[in-house]
Amino acid sequence: MDAARLDTWYLQLTDRCTHACPHCFSSCSPAGRAVVSFPLARKWIHHMATVAPKRIVFTGGEPFLYFPVLRNLVHEASTRQLWPAVWTNGYWITGLEEFRLSLRYLADVGLRQLILSSDVFHGDQPFTPMADQLAPVATELGVELRFARVAPKEPHAPPDYLFEDHHILEGPVMFRGRAATECVAHQARWRLDDFDACPFLDFQSPRSLYLDARGFINICPGLPLADLKAVSLKKFFADFDLERHPFARAIAAGGPRRLAADFGLDGEDVPRGFVDFCHACWTLRQRLQAQVSRST
Repeated sequence: MDAARLDTWYLQLTDRCTHACPHCFSSCSPAGRAVVSFPLARKWIHHMATVAPKRIVFTGGEPFLYFPVLRNLVHEASTRQLWPAVWTNGYWITGLEEFRLSLRYLADVGLRQLILSSDVFHGDQPFTPMADQLAPVATELGVELRFARVAPKEPHAPPDYLFEDHHILEGPVMFRGRAATECVAHQARWRLDDFDACPFLDFQSPRSLYLDARGFINICPGLPLADLKAVSLKKFFADFDLERHPFARAIAAGGPRRLAADFGLDGEDVPRGFVDFCHACWTLRQRLQAQVSRST
């Protein structure tokens, strides 16, 4: 795998969250219990800096639930020439001074960006009345504030409408994780034959990689390629062979349609239609994983 085009690492510190949002691609909730230990996260950060010293986004779940660990990891990333960002739902922002004080603890150790979820899926948050006043405070501290504003998909919009200029921080929801079951009820469906590629991923030269709270490196949330508790990040890049990853190989070759064909999914194994590429991919992989679980 070539790290030359990689521009963002995502490190999920926990799957615990203050919310259980219907669109959450990692299905986080208050019941989540997975937490990455500080020594393990620090080791990954050191390896990231060796492989590709790029932007690192600490996410969850809700990373502010483990603030002391978060602060120390931001410091580790900054001292290793990574560009630290934190993605939060802002549950802790109850006033401008509270925002300033909390953010200062991270800005002082190298935080460069704060990503704040603010959209219809999260509803009104404590910071909603003061949202327009947060950016100047962040700027004073040397931190860029970005808002993540995911929108519902128009029910009859075709699945290829988000090919151009789609960005993870804004635009229509992508139907993976919890969204693949909780956000699809009123959406138009499309045939499996329409999904003959993955329009978002380059498996050989990815733009981003996602390290989840269980210790797996994912090319896309929910599509793990290696267990980083068993193999180093540097070795993963050096030894990566797409042929060793049957799901990823099929998706790279021909999208969800190829995935279904390669693994013999037909008839009752394949739903009548899918909302978008992510919905098709996620649903088929869940079917296949369920088959594996039943056979073991």
